[in-house]
Parts: sequence; C-alpha cells; structure tokens
Amino acid sequence: MVIADSFVWAHLPKTGGDATARMLAAVPGLVRFADPADSDDKHLPFFAREDQLGGRLLVMNIRRLPAWALSGAQHKARHGVAPDYRPLPLDSAEQICGATDADDLLRWMTDHGRLAVGRWLRTESLAADVVALLDDIGVPGELARAAVGSVGAVNAADYEHDPERHFTRAQIARLYERNPGWAAIEREVYGSAR
Repeated sequence: MVIADSFVWAHLPKTGGDATARMLAAVPGLVRFADPADSDDKHLPFFAREDQLGGRLLVMNIRRLPAWALSGAQHKARHGVAPDYRPLPLDSAEQICGATDADDLLRWMTDHGRLAVGRWLRTESLAADVVALLDDIGVPGELARAAVGSVGAVNAADYEHDPERHFTRAQIARLYERNPGWAAIEREVYGSAR
C-alpha cells in the first residue's frame, strides 16, 4: 500500500503493482508511507489501514481478466503462495477459467465493496494512467512524466502472455461469467469486458 496526502493506492496482485509503487515513489515528496516491496504487507487491503484512509481517494490497478488470471496461475506455478512459497503445478485452462479468484480478491481488497475504489489504473496503459493521476492531484506534468519514465520494466515474467493462446473463447466467456464483479469494473474502466 502507498499513502499520499490525497490518495491511498492498494496493490492488487498481478496488475503491475511493483511498477506502480516505484513510479509513485519516484515523485519527490509524494509518498507519505509505503509498505516494503519485499513484504507481504504490500498486498494489504484498504480496510487493514482504514484508520489512515482519512477521506483520501482510493486507487487500485486493474488488468483485463484473462491476462490477470493467466499471470496469477503462472506466478503460483513459479513461486507458490504464502506462507510456504513453494512452486505449484500450473493450473489447467479449465481450472483457471472456472475459478472466482478475481471477484474473491476484489471483495477482500474493498471489504465487499464497502470501501469504493474511486480511480482505476489500467495495467495495459500504466504509465499514462499514473501520469494522469499525478496530473489530477497537482503534480506538474514534466515532473510526473520524468518520475514515471524513470521506472523500467518490473517483474516481467517470461511466459506466453497472450491469453488467447491459452484459453478458448468459451473458457474466457466462462471466466467472465464466474467473475461478474471484475467484468463490471472492466466495462466501467475499459468500456467493455473483453
């Protein structure tokens, strides 16, 4: 989590969070608090620090659901999950597309929607969205672009990233059906669910 004077950003896993945290930290004087990048606390939900929200804008990243689900499955296969972090077998496409992990995670991060995200940053256009956020809170454009531009690729895993090479259209449709909350956010943020 990153806390600034006017917003609080929560790190939704597998949405470019480490890059976002570095972009925000690159702006001099912006960040008042940030969880360490090497700590599981970086993924804490908003309600875990509710006493520090103080009416600030709640911000979180979002990513197209098939890409998010694929990234999550790849991550678990390579690194495992807390607390053991032992690599696990890669879930099948059917297992990935039958899960409700995306909606479950969104509910957890927002305390079942009680803490509403007011600004979404799209992973696919992360640099531009972070610059736009910074512009909206009054960070001069040149400073914002320089800070964001100073952050290179972060945690780019080596696997085939195209969901259409892993999932059939029917599987992708099922994934969206199983995660209607995420699909609704995509329609709001991107103009459509894929």
